[in-house]
Amino acid sequence: MTTKLKARLVLPLAFVLLAICSVWTPKAIFHAVHEKAYAAQADSAKHTTLRMIADVKEIVPGSTFMLGVELTMQPGWHTYYKESGDAGMPTSINWVLPAGYKHAELLWQKPHKFDDGGIVTYGYADKTVIATKVTAPDAIPEGQAQKFDAKVKWLECKELCIPGSGETSISLPAGKSGATPQSGDKDAFSGSGFTGNISDLKTEAHGTAGGESSSGGSKNPNTAPASGGTGSILDRSLTIADSQGSMPFYGYFALAILGGFILNFMPCVLPVIAIKIISLMEQVNDDPGRVRLQGLTFAAGILSSFLVLGGVVLAARAAGQTVGWGFQMQYPPFVIAMATIILVFSLSLFGLFYVTVSPGQAQIDKLASKEGLTGTFFKGVLATVLSTPCTAPALGPAVGFAFAQPPMTILAIFEAVGFGMSLPYLLLTINPKWLRFIPKPGVWMEKFKESMGFVLLATVAWLLSVVGAQAGSSGVESVGYFLTGVAFAVWIVARFTDLTSTSQRKAVVWSISALVIGLCLYFFILTHPELMGASSAEIGAAKTSATKTAVTESGITWQPFTIEDLDKNISANKTILLDFTADWCLTCKVNERAVLDSAPVVEQLKALNVVTMKADWTRRDAAISKLLQKFQRSGVPLYVVFPAGRGSSPIVLPEVITPSLVVDKLKEAGPSKS
Repeated sequence: MTTKLKARLVLPLAFVLLAICSVWTPKAIFHAVHEKAYAAQADSAKHTTLRMIADVKEIVPGSTFMLGVELTMQPGWHTYYKESGDAGMPTSINWVLPAGYKHAELLWQKPHKFDDGGIVTYGYADKTVIATKVTAPDAIPEGQAQKFDAKVKWLECKELCIPGSGETSISLPAGKSGATPQSGDKDAFSGSGFTGNISDLKTEAHGTAGGESSSGGSKNPNTAPASGGTGSILDRSLTIADSQGSMPFYGYFALAILGGFILNFMPCVLPVIAIKIISLMEQVNDDPGRVRLQGLTFAAGILSSFLVLGGVVLAARAAGQTVGWGFQMQYPPFVIAMATIILVFSLSLFGLFYVTVSPGQAQIDKLASKEGLTGTFFKGVLATVLSTPCTAPALGPAVGFAFAQPPMTILAIFEAVGFGMSLPYLLLTINPKWLRFIPKPGVWMEKFKESMGFVLLATVAWLLSVVGAQAGSSGVESVGYFLTGVAFAVWIVARFTDLTSTSQRKAVVWSISALVIGLCLYFFILTHPELMGASSAEIGAAKTSATKTAVTESGITWQPFTIEDLDKNISANKTILLDFTADWCLTCKVNERAVLDSAPVVEQLKALNVVTMKADWTRRDAAISKLLQKFQRSGVPLYVVFPAGRGSSPIVLPEVITPSLVVDKLKEAGPSKS
């Protein structure tokens, strides 16, 4: 006589999908991040040329001389100092010298300080020499040519950044021992060995023709127009009301922990939290040691994910890209991958992976009644990924501060957010007695588990709406077909294999399932450029034209954001409400519907003749990214009120707003003056 055993097989299926995503999604995201850079490299034109120079024309045995690589950049392009700042990558040189020669450390000339909308970097425009002191051996055959080589790697930037590499060399004859060598390019080494403090440098332009910055925003903010001037908002020195810029480091660290804790209650994370609640219910009667291990494993998944996320941010920043909190949601491949994984989870909650096996398998029964450590870790990863579209209260200032700091500070703040997010589960599982307050498992829990499947399906629907905003209705249709294929492939595995199936049968069934997913992936995703994150110029132009139209909601007309229009309205003495939002940001949508569209706010906007602008960050937008950093923020939502006549003194609202708060701040700003 057989008994029914519910053995969950969701994890093997989930990790197969994760393996597919690990091959597909990161490459697509990487391609999207560097799309412009590769396009520029296609013309095989280097914007930086190399030349090796020396301060002597001949080598005297036993002498010390200067050897250097001269980098000459085309107008508007620049390379980086050994301390590149908030972005960029230092130039590196690998010296290849004849036998017996020794070289010292690199000697750098005084760099320029560039400020692009709050991103401070240090580097060189036009020309620079990176040198070293070389000591020759005591014995060199007179007249013998001495060849010196250098392998150089650099990052050259203008409106985009391109990694460059090359080799250069020089040959110098060996002179007589004890002789005075003839002078070479001594003047070129002037200033080599700069040891000053880069924080004391003054902001300069990138050396473009006419003295303009290549990125359009590197003018010194200290010399920007005063309040009410005609300069761009990116060039102004802002006095931000309610700013926390003077807070010490430990204050930001505490905000990061608090923000991470609050993330557990944000709408983005609720689906995964629901799954974790179910597993906590199942652990009520478990061994305390195992319960603690589960909590630590879940926390490890969260902390590891935040560490990886911080590493991705550092890699993108080193490549000269501007990224922010939740930036991965701007890439359709990532959104599609998340929708796929969450769909599989929802199917597991509906019982698709439950199978029937023979009695007597006590170990299998034990496995089925407990959550595996691998699954617990993966849920921590998923919770982290889903949390990034949300910006919790206190999280915005902390992460915004981190994005402008050195690498170790960024990683520390990210880990603090992860610790705060994992804190509730650590406390519950470290002290298992507290689990008594969680309802005991029973038949009702199966129904609750199935109901959570609908919550996950609602999350999939939300992710499809994000795809729709990024790729249009045809993109949603293609992704819908793809997800249907994935569900069919999962059904094949669940219905044609069980725990008693032979290895050969499993291999055949899994191969068929993988083939179904592969075909759907190719026909419905890979062949659609708008879904691959690396949109063509035509697609990008279509998206731009589609979003640059005013939208009327609840009687208020929201103008599309551009730096030019914002500057124009500030100069016209208008009071402006600027809403930084994104379709993948659930917090943004809740605030818009519950607060910004509410009657009191709408009435106040009309009464004060406020200009309402919406900065849509659903897809990548360099101008929005720069302005976010200007306000020391790295993600959305962000709400800024520019008072009429006081454009350089904006009022920044918190991430979570109320109608009364918005009304009060609008009254504080006052009406438009024209």
